[in-house]
Amino acid sequence: MLSSPTCPVLEALGKKLSFEIAVGLNGRVWVKADSPSTVIIVVNAIIKSESLSGAQQKIMAEKLLQKIQ
Repeated sequence: MLSSPTCPVLEALGKKLSFEIAVGLNGRVWVKADSPSTVIIVVNAIIKSESLSGAQQKIMAEKLLQKIQ
């Protein structure tokens, strides 16, 4: 998911939430945000989207953003 040129989940979340993400060579993912709740939202979205298609990822992210606003 994170190795593709575009990631629908991160693109959708990035439009509404402010966060930074880094992926190590070992595959470990780091998320930095101003609030712990934003970190949790981003991490959970990444985990849940691993087995979804691009379209499903975008829908899931949009639904998640609707719930938190």
